[in-house]
Amino acid sequence: MEDKNNKKGKNDWPATLYVEGQDQFRGWFNSSLITSTILTNQAPYQQVLSHGFVVDEKGHKMSKSLGNVIDPEDIIKKFGADTLRLWVISTDFTKEVKVSIPILENLQENYQKIRNTLRFILGNLANLPPEIKNENDLEKELGPVGYYIIHKLEKLVAESQKNYREYNFNPIYSSLLNFCINDLSSFHFEISKDSLYCDNLHSTRRRQIITTLYYLLAGLLKIISPILPFLAEEVYQNIPFNFGFSGQESIHLVNNFSTLPLSLSGEKQVELIADFFLPLRRDIYQALEKARQEKIINTNSQAHLLICLKQKKEWNYSELNLEELLLVAEVEIKETRENDAWEGSFCSVKVMKTNKEKCIRCWNYRNLENSLCLRCKGLL
Repeated sequence: MEDKNNKKGKNDWPATLYVEGQDQFRGWFNSSLITSTILTNQAPYQQVLSHGFVVDEKGHKMSKSLGNVIDPEDIIKKFGADTLRLWVISTDFTKEVKVSIPILENLQENYQKIRNTLRFILGNLANLPPEIKNENDLEKELGPVGYYIIHKLEKLVAESQKNYREYNFNPIYSSLLNFCINDLSSFHFEISKDSLYCDNLHSTRRRQIITTLYYLLAGLLKIISPILPFLAEEVYQNIPFNFGFSGQESIHLVNNFSTLPLSLSGEKQVELIADFFLPLRRDIYQALEKARQEKIINTNSQAHLLICLKQKKEWNYSELNLEELLLVAEVEIKETRENDAWEGSFCSVKVMKTNKEKCIRCWNYRNLENSLCLRCKGLL
């Protein structure tokens, strides 16, 4: 009998969730419902979640006689528990779920991409300017790219939390992986490295990037902690500062993750990146690839770009340092297209080789003094 003084026991019923295979609709789900309704006039559960069965990569039911059974303990020993968890959320578990060693090997590669993203963030947060001692010391205003990345992060966090509540796990995995690969590794990290590695520790641009990385770490940990708990805990225990969302005994005890609300000016800069810079960048990178193939340039950093925009909208791109963001030597926006320019959907681009020389410290092609660009010369 239930102890009437056991308040915890009373509050634990009805169950929040019943989880079982699809064969239990006529089994446990049904028998529990009938019994509970007769005795209490109430269902014994608030929600029901059913899943399909695990099959091999050919869709065959696993059985010892066929020799196609994969033991979860063997998977954990070879790939780790987090990779096994990643496999679960990467599938549509409402149907039959395929598993094999090649599938798990592919998932382990994607796990490493997520892990390396977090590793890059941690590594660069290890070298904070000494004046940053709490969240209030972080930059209050970010550059356009910073605002764009934070905007994407906030959308990702909100969508992930919604999908968690609905037990819709696959979109969490796919959107997280896409964000780490395309928005961070191939875009934000790529254009941030020069500042992180070569700028003065106290420079405004570097501090803005550090602020962006700080909020990125908070958001990504919030997303991954339910599905990759060991990775999340490892990252959390190695955070190189002790303020904000850091400082708890465990990531799983953090209640409030740090967020950076966008101002009206931030929203305008998000639009500038999404509607102007990214389409421009796609066209320019195609033109640069063609220029490398034709031996006009050896690397993108040597490029002098003549750009003619096809849209006549008045873009406020003056606040964008296009040389830094495109990782090239020179950029000119022209009113008319060059005769031999490469034609893209957003702009036409002519790629030439710059006359500027390579800085021996940062390797950018800039105007030099004693083999150093003005930024690097000022730091020595």
